[in-house]
Amino acid sequence: MKSGAYRPAFTIIAPYYDTLMSFVNYPAWVTYIENILMLHNRKEKRILDIACGTGICLELWSQRGYAVFGLDISMSMLAICKQRFAHLDNGPVHLINGDMRQIGFAGKMPIITCLYDSLNHLLSVDDLFGCLQSVYDGLEPGGIFIFDMNTVHCLRDEWGNSTFDRRDGNINSIWTNRFDLATYISTLEISLKINENGTTKTLNEIHRERGYRLSLIHDILAKLGFKSSLYRHLTFQPAQESDLRIIGVAEK
Repeated sequence: MKSGAYRPAFTIIAPYYDTLMSFVNYPAWVTYIENILMLHNRKEKRILDIACGTGICLELWSQRGYAVFGLDISMSMLAICKQRFAHLDNGPVHLINGDMRQIGFAGKMPIITCLYDSLNHLLSVDDLFGCLQSVYDGLEPGGIFIFDMNTVHCLRDEWGNSTFDRRDGNINSIWTNRFDLATYISTLEISLKINENGTTKTLNEIHRERGYRLSLIHDILAKLGFKSSLYRHLTFQPAQESDLRIIGVAEK
């Protein structure tokens, strides 16, 4: 199929996203982040998750007593998130359709998160800087930003130039990756064949992620005024370029 037949990321895939991501241990992520908050003596119970997607982590935060706010640029993903909270009595969720490069959130937050390599979807240094500047401006003094990112090593060597098939419930999918050594951008074409009510439909989306060197991430955070640490995913060991995924903790 020609590339032009592929829809933009997080549009038509939204109703099937949670099924495709069912292998992710989101409760472990949230517990790990709570451990970070405890280590930094953060007792506030308000959290803004940018690029919140379908809101799985927002639901987990809500179940743990947090007032939750979610921001995402995809109306399709937010629609699924809204459905998730329509059947819950864990307190209100405040959802915002917005761009993480310009949060424009009314009021300051003590905690902001950005999870599951959402920052990698920012394909230029200017966009990454703009997002982190927006986060800095949206934090209370002493506020904390917790995020994760795929490394260059992950996108170049783990994903690389490859094609693989998956089956998740009633969804058969083909994932085709291409990595550009000049731009550090990985292009992923996802083709879904979904069997529903005796019929099969095909949906195609294209996703792009850029890898950033750890030194550049540190430099941007420092330039903005953050005090930051980068860790190997779900640990408190210093991050290395050889890691697949890193966690960032940045204090204002």
